[in-house]
Amino acid sequence: MATAFLTGGTGFLGGHVARALSELGWRVRLLARDPRKARDARLAGLALDVVPGDLSDQNALAQALSGADAIVHAAGLVNARSLEDYRAVNVRGTEQLLAAARRSAPDAMFVHVSSQAAAGPAREGRPVLAGDPARPVSWYGVSKHESELAVSEFWKGPWVILRPGVIFGPGDRGLFVYFRMAASGWIPLPAGQTRVQVIAAEQSALAIARAASRRDLTGQTGFLCDPQPIRLADLAGLIATLPRRPARILPVPNAAVRLLGRWETLRETLTGKSRPFNADKAREILAGDWLCEGGPMRQALDLPPDVSLAQSLRAAWDWYRAAGWL
Repeated sequence: MATAFLTGGTGFLGGHVARALSELGWRVRLLARDPRKARDARLAGLALDVVPGDLSDQNALAQALSGADAIVHAAGLVNARSLEDYRAVNVRGTEQLLAAARRSAPDAMFVHVSSQAAAGPAREGRPVLAGDPARPVSWYGVSKHESELAVSEFWKGPWVILRPGVIFGPGDRGLFVYFRMAASGWIPLPAGQTRVQVIAAEQSALAIARAASRRDLTGQTGFLCDPQPIRLADLAGLIATLPRRPARILPVPNAAVRLLGRWETLRETLTGKSRPFNADKAREILAGDWLCEGGPMRQALDLPPDVSLAQSLRAAWDWYRAAGWL
């Protein structure tokens, strides 16, 4: 049985990736800073080889990576107070993983889970292509792009870089904000006319797991997203129908988004703690359409047709309710 070494497996997307890898027949060796999180209900029933440690311990990493046939790097920081905070995890953490892997598993297939944010928003209304120059507009996007450069520069074995769009599904705390607001009866909505491309966590995880055995994709970078864009207003509208009593949508002016972003950044400065939303996230939200060309990677990985978005959102709502999040 081939072995896949997985980072970020106790997180939202990484948990789905761990399950997808297991279902494809991989033996999953999961790096966990807190091994207790590997007992999360979303990982229940999986035969995981849990390795305590993090990306800062070179010796522990090198030992854990020994004999790995594939390395799936799904760990990353999505909220931080500064570009340097993002770089400390997303860039230097990737570099440390690469250095340890060069010692212990130099021929492994390296699957780097990046983000659409690394490429930046649409170009004059045109979806971003995999070969377009990266134009990130946020600190998170800059750090993810720099982590991509580290992989392409330092990894001498086979590698592929995957850039998911907006991921949603069981365990997600990002889009969950919309679900929580819908449950309260109101959804404040910024940038309602902005078009985005989403992808269900299960579909994204399946793509990542399949890429782990696809050495023929070496050197490629590709997007993971549903083919059809959706306006944020329409996405919020679908979520608003999920409660027993449909929620109302309250448009938020761009000026208010910027003001709230600056306020939250001030709170970060005063408390020393990162916030889910700040001035950097406001720039990302107001950057225009987030469109990408996901067709080539979808075809290369032979992904199944997507479940309807309405059905997937309902499944996520049901999961949040069953898990006590709503």
